Amino acid sequence: MGKEQSLTLKICDFVTKYSIYSAIFLVPIFFLPWTPDVLDFNKQMLLVILGFVAMFAWMLKVLILGKFEINASKVHIVVGVMFLVHLLATIFSVNKYGSFWGWPQSISESLLSFIVFLLFYFLVSNVFSKKDIMTSLKVISASALLAEIFGILQLSGLFIISFAFAKLVSFNTIGSTGALGFFAAILLPLTIVMLIISKKWWKILFAIQLVLSALIIFVINYSTVWWAVFLGALVLMVFGIIKRDVFDGRWMAMPMFFLAVSLFFVLLSPQVPWISQRVSEVSLTQKTSLNISLQAIKERPIFGSGPGMFSYDFLKFKDANFSQGSLLNVVFNQPASKVLNDLASTGILGFGALLAFMALPIFYGIKFLIAGKTPGLKNLEISKDLWILMLGVITVLGTQVVAYFLYNSNVVLGFINFFMIACLVGLITVERKQYELKPFSTLTLIITFSFTLIFIFGLGLLILGGQRYVAEVNYYNGLVAWQKGDKIAGQKNIEAAASLNSSSDLYFRQLSQVYLSLLQDELENVDATASGDQKNKIQTLVKNSVNATVISTESNPKYANNWSNRGYVYQSLYGFISDSAKWALDSYDKALYLDPNNPYIYMQKGNVNYVSAMTLGENQADQKNQLLATAQGLLEKAVELNPSYVNAFYSLGLVYDALGQKDKSIIEFTKVQQLNPQDTTVQNILNNLKAGRPAVQVATPPTETPPNDTKGTADNPSGK
Repeated sequence: MGKEQSLTLKICDFVTKYSIYSAIFLVPIFFLPWTPDVLDFNKQMLLVILGFVAMFAWMLKVLILGKFEINASKVHIVVGVMFLVHLLATIFSVNKYGSFWGWPQSISESLLSFIVFLLFYFLVSNVFSKKDIMTSLKVISASALLAEIFGILQLSGLFIISFAFAKLVSFNTIGSTGALGFFAAILLPLTIVMLIISKKWWKILFAIQLVLSALIIFVINYSTVWWAVFLGALVLMVFGIIKRDVFDGRWMAMPMFFLAVSLFFVLLSPQVPWISQRVSEVSLTQKTSLNISLQAIKERPIFGSGPGMFSYDFLKFKDANFSQGSLLNVVFNQPASKVLNDLASTGILGFGALLAFMALPIFYGIKFLIAGKTPGLKNLEISKDLWILMLGVITVLGTQVVAYFLYNSNVVLGFINFFMIACLVGLITVERKQYELKPFSTLTLIITFSFTLIFIFGLGLLILGGQRYVAEVNYYNGLVAWQKGDKIAGQKNIEAAASLNSSSDLYFRQLSQVYLSLLQDELENVDATASGDQKNKIQTLVKNSVNATVISTESNPKYANNWSNRGYVYQSLYGFISDSAKWALDSYDKALYLDPNNPYIYMQKGNVNYVSAMTLGENQADQKNQLLATAQGLLEKAVELNPSYVNAFYSLGLVYDALGQKDKSIIEFTKVQQLNPQDTTVQNILNNLKAGRPAVQVATPPTETPPNDTKGTADNPSGK
């Protein structure tokens, strides 16, 4: 038996190809319910496992066979440049951990996601034959069919999955509602051409998918999605007219139909009476996104803030208007489009690399279509099918370019982009370079070293990724237990998560709040004199809360919420640790530098100054008035940023009362009463003030915990 026919090589081929097929089929439909992010986090882990398994199998085959072939395509150079830029952007990122892994930042923009996309691009473009590419396109179409069926059921309110997060019309296996719409629009041209060239029962599958795609686009009815449909239909029509000898004119009815319909919806924006707008998206406008991105690259022009770090740019450069209304605590972790996202997060170099990555494959594809040459293919019918298939792939890529300018990306859309470019390279590239691994040659040494490096790195990623995944499961279980009132189980699970993944600032930030809550419970149970055990427990909880919040800021010092949480912890431990007010103010100052238009931070700083002032004696009147004046300025800034901030009005009313400005205090508490009429204590405060008495006997500002990491992405501002 020849070496190329050995069982080991056949097994390697099988593992490589079917790992890729599995990823192609599963990515659009895969999700798991036991992590906070049920979609992208789990999809990323799936791609890591299948990508490195496929790569390891291919490397083993190369080492056994002693040779390998690579498609000679200039697209490889652009992909390599993109990887290098993303690597450097991660190294210089404001948060290296978040840029590499993704969660709790943007998973699809992380370096790890780029690496696994790159693995599949390399394998599909160099390992798959044209027949394998055709099979893989059928696989992605079958998966898309299932994803679209589920999406239609969800949009119709027919929930077939019992999990609570799945009982929302906005939930689907692709991502946001807009992502589902673009997913259908992007694959629509491929569905049309596959319907044209397929045989027998495959035509039925693609016909069904065509109807479902149209239905999803019609129900979602976003103008940006209709623009993507318009471009896809236009490209099919133009090339169909140019190559009438290849493209049967009878099939032109389909792109003509979608062109006319999309143009109708784009120009007139009709609302169909019997289809209600089930989901409204919450996202940044293009103008706002551009403004933030431009400010971000002014600060870090070369490599940007780091892959997936747009949320940091948003906090630092957002307009003051975001401090008002329901968007007060929303952190947008993506701008309005993928292009603007890369501009801010990977800088000028990443932006240029992305444009080249989008343009070059389409350029070579169009060149192939115009030339109409199919080297190596003698059968005219197969040649026509290949031309039509290439037209579909190129149109998909063109549609995705439009999507990247109008919308953002996620793991599914990013994977499809790399996969389609790999298919294009595999279909149009004729020249394949063969390399033999001769003993003692320099090439053999380089390849062996590279394979060893990839193997070690890949194995390490699988191990660390698995540990990180277990940590995320523990964290999710801890949150669930805590919400159910089982604080002990919640504490243990979150502690386990932090132990398994000590690089996650999120876990330690959450732990500091857990310890604070347990401390408050313990203090409520303490009588006049605490026992020795109670004192030890209180001291331990105080120490643990401080340590946890310090770790969170040390592991990720560029994130404003870590510092505002640290300030809150010190503020809450007033009287337990010395100089707690000073430490709280220092922490809030660092938070304000990173999030300068956050009224919560101004209010908390004002409260710290107010409490410090009220602890001073009559012989320290000047210092007291100075602290009260500082508190007044901070609280006035808070209500300026958010004119409906009840707690800030309350605190400001207390400050005015302490300064002897009763009239101003009455005005502030009247605002509190108007905004919160169900609070009966406010009327008593107003009565006291009008009678010339202090507002309250014990003046304590309202307690407000730091805002949660609410991620504003597309139609899901709640982050779940």
